[in-house]
Amino acid sequence: MDLQDVVEILRRNNNKMMESALLEALNTRGRVTSAKELRDALIVLEVRGVVRIHSLDEERRLIMLLE
Repeated sequence: MDLQDVVEILRRNNNKMMESALLEALNTRGRVTSAKELRDALIVLEVRGVVRIHSLDEERRLIMLLE
């Protein structure tokens, strides 16, 4: 998965999205991605200081672009 695709989708959606909506958007664009692949990419982006992940509960996460 290309990390830039994740950043681009977040930019187009007011810099924040639910993780499930982000996964759906990636799959709609033809980037067939599993939930695990997306989580791994988000962790890399969070460590690099590009995004922040907020856990709303056990299953829902809000992804915010920091740029």
